[in-house]
Amino acid sequence: MLCAGCSREGPSRPYVARVGSVELREGDLAGPADSLARARGKSMAFINEWVVNELLYQEAQRRGLADSDQLREQLEATRKRLAIGALLEKEVYGAGTEEVSDEDVAGAFKKSVSSFTLREEVARVSYALFSERDEANQFRAAVLRGSSWEDALAACRRDSVHSRALRAVARNQYFSQGTLFPEELWKLARTLPKEEVSYVVKAAAGYYVLTVHAIKHVGETPEFEYVKDEVRERLLIERRRIRYEQLVSDLRTRHKVEVNLAVADTAGATGE
Repeated sequence: MLCAGCSREGPSRPYVARVGSVELREGDLAGPADSLARARGKSMAFINEWVVNELLYQEAQRRGLADSDQLREQLEATRKRLAIGALLEKEVYGAGTEEVSDEDVAGAFKKSVSSFTLREEVARVSYALFSERDEANQFRAAVLRGSSWEDALAACRRDSVHSRALRAVARNQYFSQGTLFPEELWKLARTLPKEEVSYVVKAAAGYYVLTVHAIKHVGETPEFEYVKDEVRERLLIERRRIRYEQLVSDLRTRHKVEVNLAVADTAGATGE
């Protein structure tokens, strides 16, 4: 309804559609996306929707609903919510609250490390997936001969045949039973000694070679990197809570606030 009447006045150019004296003009179709994020265009769907909206809006006007007390109250409530949202965005959610250093995050983790106890097993894993078994075996053999995992991957990429067979890699990524597929990989990750190179695992996607850098069990404290984003988010929420409470406290000192408890108790008792 708020944008139903697009062009009530303007230059005398051909209109695209008209309902009564209200016209939809060519310039209106070239405007920004509407509130439903649909780009305006010369499509019959948009034009028909505009016509229906305008018909409904004009009927609401005819019945006096567009200027009713209820509508004015709703518009005022909406205006207040938007204004409050703009204030909080500026004073609480913005104003540098997003700037949380890694040092702050690490410090917050140390202070509340006991609250991050794992509820499921988590493994930090690297793997390489090949389309051919021979290339997977050669990569595994290179690591077993003493090459680091990264050096073996780099050598693989330099070789045209091996690079074509290399389908995917994971480097020091965290996985749980629900995120490491296929199931054979998770079973292997739980039993493979730390930093040992696995045998070649055949799966539907190809041939995997895997190594486990660390594994944490239920009830243990996770590695910092695993919960780093969660700690940062908690820290942001806490800072925003403090800023919000400080804002409200400052406003209470600057404005006179009165609450008539007798009336409030009566209204609450009667459900008003």
